[in-house]
Amino acid sequence: MTTTVNRAESTEQAVRERIARLEHDLGDLDDPGNPLGADHFLAADGRQHLLPAAERLLDDFGLNAEFVPRELGGRLDRLDVLARVLRAVFRRDASLGLGYGMTSYLAAVVVWADGNEEQRRRTAELLLGGGRMAGAYPEPVPGNDFLHNRLTATRVPGGHRLDGRKEALNNAARVDSLVVFAHTPEAGEDAHTAFLLPGPGAADVDLLPRRRTSGIRGCVIQGLRFSGHRIGADGLLGAEGGGAVLAERAFPVTRSTGPSMALGCADTALRTTVAFARAHRARSRASLRSARTRSALVDAFTDLLVCDCLSLVATRGVHLLPRESRTLSAVVKYLLPTVLTEMVYDLSVVLGSESYATSGSYGMFQKAARDLPMIGLGSAGTAASRGVIIEHLLRATEPGAAGGSEGDFGRLFRPHDDDLPSVSPQELTSAAPGDSLLASLPAAVRSARAARGEFAGALGEAADALATELRLLREDCARLAERRPAGGLSPRVYALADRYALIAAGAACLGVWQHGAGPDGGLLADPAWAAMALARIVGRLDRTAVRAPEAGAEHLLAEVLDRFDDARSYDLYATPIGR
Repeated sequence: MTTTVNRAESTEQAVRERIARLEHDLGDLDDPGNPLGADHFLAADGRQHLLPAAERLLDDFGLNAEFVPRELGGRLDRLDVLARVLRAVFRRDASLGLGYGMTSYLAAVVVWADGNEEQRRRTAELLLGGGRMAGAYPEPVPGNDFLHNRLTATRVPGGHRLDGRKEALNNAARVDSLVVFAHTPEAGEDAHTAFLLPGPGAADVDLLPRRRTSGIRGCVIQGLRFSGHRIGADGLLGAEGGGAVLAERAFPVTRSTGPSMALGCADTALRTTVAFARAHRARSRASLRSARTRSALVDAFTDLLVCDCLSLVATRGVHLLPRESRTLSAVVKYLLPTVLTEMVYDLSVVLGSESYATSGSYGMFQKAARDLPMIGLGSAGTAASRGVIIEHLLRATEPGAAGGSEGDFGRLFRPHDDDLPSVSPQELTSAAPGDSLLASLPAAVRSARAARGEFAGALGEAADALATELRLLREDCARLAERRPAGGLSPRVYALADRYALIAAGAACLGVWQHGAGPDGGLLADPAWAAMALARIVGRLDRTAVRAPEAGAEHLLAEVLDRFDDARSYDLYATPIGR
């Protein structure tokens, strides 16, 4: 046991040192003399391209190694660590996080999931050598695809012929390798197949005009048109016709990690608002003496903690609960964009007209406000993720039935525990045997009732309210199963998906409070944040159920200001930033 703990501490220390190096190299975002400071990122955003100095820094850091499994020479072994490292990049510029990093990772995940040994080796060498990738995931079935944004691969001697177009790809002109999903009619009417291709450059591959976006302006979004492009047999990824299954293997990984990375962008929005409030005199409506300002800051910090708890469970769940990770990751991709977008809107009320500033001390706020909504888009976006949750509810009439042993729960919630098995792609598409996250709730509620200290009563009350919401959800799901309509889904089903996502977030917060604190205690061991987080979640389900303790709000406000003064992140890790 001691050996395992020591190894975990050693590994965690290595992770912290790696993040500290990246933070140090990126420097202080608010330092006007920093060539990677806010003014330079804002100027690059205005010119609608990535900051070249930042790309060179990430080259030197070897960021692509974060996307390559350790057994292939990279640094990737835990998805929660991957998200933590990328938050440092997203904190400065979401376009950089997506354009330099996440876009390559979205494509590489498919190769790791079902590529053969040679494809995996070549992809690893490409990324470790500084190359870039992009992925064209499957589009909706015909009838919903009004842009005719579809690729078709037909069999020819020695391989396939690729035709069609993909309207929007990040970095299409700059990538060295492409992963594409194309309709393969010979394999079935709706069958898709994945292919690994070299980057565009052939005469039969045309770049389409750039598409401008309101957010992530630095990302160069272009389309590709294929006209009889030949793909050899070595370009086939997995089995012909197996593209849909392969995409489903990738989605739990991408849905959980992408939104978790984007918490860095939300962190900057909160940090900018704290700076604004600090700069205003006592009589100003935006000062820290204003109840509205104090409430907005505390609510935003609480929302960030809630989102990080859920992200932690989802990223670790891919390792620990692969058969349940499809639902867990869908909850993250569904809930986080909504919560974070609402959070930024509430903070914009504090900044007033400064929330529209495109330069100066508070210009980063409007950039974050434009960039954050983009994390809910894509083929595995918010709407598709809600569909996954609905499928889970229709399949499991009793959400919260145990799917694992209680011993597994602690590993799911510990932020610094590195003892995780490797990801098993084949299990990511298997039917879930239960719902371990919600099954952990009864024990966590009992722990909350037994808590001690000033905020113990508030925590127990909020935990009881969450347990009541789970009981009501189970009753409604049982009624739905008994009276399921023969036609389409009723609006009640969509409301159940919303409720399920919030209850799952509450269970994640309670689990992190119960299991996640380190030996030195710290914020995660404090019932105050957990009571505030649960009150915030339950309030979205039933405004009359509980009230957040006023002393708890003051407690968290002090933490917000301390982290601002000490330059530490507003997530579960309180990471030193910009030093």
